[in-house]
Parts: sequence; C-alpha cells; structure tokens
Amino acid sequence: MGGVPRTGFRRSLDDLYDYLDTEIPLGLLRSNDVKWVYSGGGVDDVNHGDFDTPYATVDYAIGACAAGRGDLVVVKEGHAETVTASSLTLDVAGVTVICLGHGKRMPTFTYGAAAATINVSAANCRWISGHFIGNFDNVAAAFTVAAKDFWLDGGDFLDSSSALHFLSIVVTSAVANECDGLTITRNVWLGLAVAPNAFVSILEDNARVTIADNDVDMAATNDVGHFLTLSSKNITRARIVRNTCMVTGATDASVGIFITGSGSGSTGIIANNYVSSLDTTTELLTTTGMGMFFFENYYTGTADKNGKLWPLVDSA
Repeated sequence: MGGVPRTGFRRSLDDLYDYLDTEIPLGLLRSNDVKWVYSGGGVDDVNHGDFDTPYATVDYAIGACAAGRGDLVVVKEGHAETVTASSLTLDVAGVTVICLGHGKRMPTFTYGAAAATINVSAANCRWISGHFIGNFDNVAAAFTVAAKDFWLDGGDFLDSSSALHFLSIVVTSAVANECDGLTITRNVWLGLAVAPNAFVSILEDNARVTIADNDVDMAATNDVGHFLTLSSKNITRARIVRNTCMVTGATDASVGIFITGSGSGSTGIIANNYVSSLDTTTELLTTTGMGMFFFENYYTGTADKNGKLWPLVDSA
C-alpha cells in the first residue's frame, strides 16, 4: 500500500499530505501530469486544468490524462459534482483521483438517480478520499468496477435518509477475473436504508481481493450479508481484515451477517473483524464452507457485552 497510513478508519488531512509526501513527488503537482478540478470557477476546456485554472468536472480531467503514465486528478476542497449513470468514468488506465480537504470541505459527489454510479473501466486506477451522498431511492452502487487492480481508499459514504440511499458501495462486473486485485480500504458507510444490499457485492470469481480497515454502520433489518456478498462466486488469495460492521440486523438471520456466499472455492484470510447485530439465535458471522481461514473475529448481538470469538476455535 505504499505510504498510506493503516491506522484509523478516516483519512485526515494530515494523512493525505503524508501520502502525497511519500507516494507523489511534490514537483509532479506542478507538471502536466496533474489535472486540477474545482466546480467553483473551473471550466471544462482544453486550455484549463492547472491549479489556477482548473477543470470543472472530474470526468473531463480524466479524459485529459494519458493512459499508463500515472497521471493524477487532484480535486480541490469544496468541489461539488452530481453523479449520473454516465457522467463520471475512470476509463484511462493508471489514473489516480485524489480528493483534498477534510470533513464537510471534502469534494462532494451526489447521486441523484438509481442508476447513478462512478464507472471504473480501466486498469490500475485509484480513487482516494471524497464525500459521497446517496440522494435517490435505491442507488445501486457508488462505484461499479469492471477493471483489474482498482483501489478505493478513504471515502465517506452517506445516505440522505432511509428513503434516499445507496444499496451498495462497490459492485463488480459479472465477468470472471475482470476485477482481480480489487482493493477497498479505510472507507466509511453510514447506511440509513432498512433493506440495502451489502457494502461490497462481488458478482464473479476474482483473485487478490483486499477489503481492510473499513467502517460500516447500517440501520438495515433485512436478512442478507451486510458487509460482503459473493453469491455462488469465489474470491482467492483474499484478505478481509480489520473491518467493523454494525447493523440493526434480523433477529433470526439465516445467512452470514458479515459475509454471504455459497461457493466453496474461496481462499484467504478473514481476520480481526468486529461485527454486531440483533441476531442472538443463529449468530451466523459468515456462510459456512467457504474455504476461508479465520483469525480473531468477534461478534455480539447484545449491547454492553463483549463480543465472542466467532466462529468457534479449532480444537485440533
């Protein structure tokens, strides 16, 4: 992960500057390989894109980048943008989008339609930080990924209300191995819907999946896998570590509360995750028989009680 700090769930401004200092030479921020974006005065025009005359939208800035060069799109604090079904696509390989600012000054991306999403269709892209608002009923996905080695880090995702909300934050394509190398780290989702889908939904077999240090807090009461769903698909060489998932949940859940999947060919580690839900009957942290190895995961359905180690410790 290079110089990205691993402590905490939210990216502070200091964290971001540390990242810039360790990962990106400061001189590069003044080169033609950096495209600046700001809605408060920016213009989508070929003569713009530097710090003093930024572009108005992230999508235009991405289109001005060169594939495979490692270009940066730096979004100034206070930027605001509306996301539609086709308005924002990471379709240039190797581009990194970095959102500056902290708290309410972070760049804000508002989703105003069920099909509104940020499409990722080019390999080796990253999106760092930002504030994302689900402002329509059943927004299917904040990010729809159909490319290898996409990395989403440090985003804040917020539902406007129980009626205006995301269903999922990240959904992959249904093409096998198209999303190998998917990495999702240090994001926060405050979910207000009572019947959403999972934080991450993986729709086909993929390798090298890392989901780490995310914080999911949901009002959901439906009986689904709330953090990660795999359907019948498998993830291999996976690392699902150091996440928290707090849901209202169903009192008699029949599927894995944290992870749901019916495939048996997954490989990797599920470790140091913390899960809470109302369920005290079946207490299914994950679907059984997935093929994964568990270390130090804790679950509780009771307030004011310490979580129990789950699943049960190997007696062999």
